[in-house]
Amino acid sequence: MKLSRSSMPVVLVGFLSASFIFHASAEEPANPKSTAPAKAKASEVRTPSLRTPDYIPEAARPLLRKKMERHAQDARDLMFGVTLLQYDAAKAAAQRIASEPRLVRPIVGGEDDLNALLPERFFVLQDESRARAQAVAAAAEKKDDKALAESYGRLVETCVSCHSAYLNRE
Repeated sequence: MKLSRSSMPVVLVGFLSASFIFHASAEEPANPKSTAPAKAKASEVRTPSLRTPDYIPEAARPLLRKKMERHAQDARDLMFGVTLLQYDAAKAAAQRIASEPRLVRPIVGGEDDLNALLPERFFVLQDESRARAQAVAAAAEKKDDKALAESYGRLVETCVSCHSAYLNRE
């Protein structure tokens, strides 16, 4: 099978998504000391998550964790919607990502706020992710597979950059 240049982004997104699904579904090694049944209930399955950097205070972690769990679910929904060309699901997930509440930039006098701990690049990328998620939603609305793959790829680039800025306080 020969691939055209226009089909390469769709194929690349498919391979990347498949590898993500494979990695996310891989079981962790069983704890030999555990006496619990080997098969866990669906509600007990641990979803891979981004670690919390040391600079985030303990008190702020539950709030941030809750926000990021919703964000992670939307990202998974979007990945499946785009990869499986389920336009309505992709559009809905992209719109949720684009409209999710943002963390506001720090204000003068708010040096003790969580927002003041985050690097400026985080806020720039947060704004960029909104615009790129809107582009994914627009491509899904038009059922334009090429634009959907390309806009999703750009959004994922922003996701990785944002996670890096958050973890490394760039």
